[in-house]
Amino acid sequence: MTLTALLMAGYTFIALRFIDCSLREGEDNGGQWDIERGLGLLLCLVWPLALAGTLLVAYQEREIG
Repeated sequence: MTLTALLMAGYTFIALRFIDCSLREGEDNGGQWDIERGLGLLLCLVWPLALAGTLLVAYQEREIG
């Protein structure tokens, strides 16, 4: 298994786990779809990318300095 495949599998697992938690929480609160619930589910997919970008920049800065 390549490093890229391993990282993508980890990203997918984390994103799906947070989506699952958000869906369950939404169902517990009545199950109605509104803009906040849709945005929350979208952010479940996006936040790991922000974390990966931050880690990449920190690594590059450490290598330079």
